[in-house]
Amino acid sequence: MAGLTPDDLTHAQVQDELEAHVGTGAALPPAVMAHLAGCPACRAHLELLRDVALALLEDVPEVTPPPAMRMHVLDTARKTPSPARRWWPAALGVAAAISGVLALGTLLTPSRGTAATLPDPAVVVSTGTSLLIASNDRAGTLSVVAGGRVSASMSSGGREAAWFTEGVRLGDRVFLADAANDRVLEIQPSPLTILRTYSVPDGVAGLTATSGPDGGRVYFKSVRGEVGTLGGARITIATAPGMPLADVMDGVLLVGDALFVTHHLSGEICVLDPRTLAVRRRVAVGGMPVALEAVPGGILALDVTGRLLQLDLDGVVVQTWAVGGHPDKLGVNGDVAIMTDRGGTVTRVNLGTGQLERARMAHPMDVVSLPDGGFAVAEGGLGVRVLDTELRTTASIEGSR
Repeated sequence: MAGLTPDDLTHAQVQDELEAHVGTGAALPPAVMAHLAGCPACRAHLELLRDVALALLEDVPEVTPPPAMRMHVLDTARKTPSPARRWWPAALGVAAAISGVLALGTLLTPSRGTAATLPDPAVVVSTGTSLLIASNDRAGTLSVVAGGRVSASMSSGGREAAWFTEGVRLGDRVFLADAANDRVLEIQPSPLTILRTYSVPDGVAGLTATSGPDGGRVYFKSVRGEVGTLGGARITIATAPGMPLADVMDGVLLVGDALFVTHHLSGEICVLDPRTLAVRRRVAVGGMPVALEAVPGGILALDVTGRLLQLDLDGVVVQTWAVGGHPDKLGVNGDVAIMTDRGGTVTRVNLGTGQLERARMAHPMDVVSLPDGGFAVAEGGLGVRVLDTELRTTASIEGSR
């Protein structure tokens, strides 16, 4: 579509591009992005396609369906009314049908508790001496784990059932993004207290925190494409539609004098000035980059379509690992990276040798590195599991089932 303008495109051409983007991770051409900005119908079509894709990622084990099945899914999606924000479309029935047709068996998914201390762990943050765990239950339960047991627990409340997407530590505070309630919570782990609530309209997709001579700052990326600091300035790096909660994922990372932000809808990583928030450059990496971590001399970017990329500080991709599946959370400790895939897989990559290993887990939702070199994984209704760098379980804290 090189050389075309938004006015040259028909809706059918745009929707073909959207299907290729969702189905293969191909980057959207600039003309298509511009068309989306002014076309509610095509934005609704893109949202529907993502709903279907995420339904398949969550409800069907990893497999490559035949082309005819993909066309059947997309055809069904076209005939399905556009869904309201935050709810699965009727096309979820298609995902269930595919599971039966392909005879893939049942994905082990834990039930969601409503009253246990760790009802449904979704985000885990290390404070150095303890873990703060946020659960996606109706109460939005927050729990502190220390010494192998839950030492404190409380409800975070909220109009909607919580959907925690990210957590970061800044000094003795933890900041948690709750996309369902359009807010970020500032938490004091000991004693466990909610100190402040920051409103972020349309939900938070990513967070990072930094401390320095001018004080601490927490940067966020919103669902609709805003980047800013909590309680401070913000800019729009993209115009994006709303999306279902399961699709709320992006990475924000401050490294040196550059703020890196993924925009997975366009396959881009944006590099911003951390003080002015001006966009310095946009790096097209393709796919759907959703998470970032720092490594010596650069960053790692996780692509939910099954790639792990290493970029230098100029945004140039210097190495790529094909990790498979649909991983969306990333943790790094030394030369080991661990990725979690809600479909039921944890993948380990040795960044020095490139060696890959996988382990099955029921429903891994988040991973964080620990001071001793290991990792903690939030495993949905099953609780939290601690892994060493060889993916061996060294400890676990049960949730409700």
